Amino acid sequence: MTSAFTTTGLSTGITAQLAWYHQVVLCVLMFVGRLGPITLGTALVLRARGRLYRLPESAPIIG
Repeated sequence: MTSAFTTTGLSTGITAQLAWYHQVVLCVLMFVGRLGPITLGTALVLRARGRLYRLPESAPIIG
């Protein structure tokens, strides 16, 4: 299970002998292991930050 979550690719060769629902669990763990760190890293990097500047607010004079 740890190998599936970390997507290291280590296997003892018994995956084909597992029941179909165990194989589904392994597939889900591999998918979550692949997307989990990417999602966490993206969430930390793209946090909302306060702006250190303000845009000017004025009406242009025409005419």
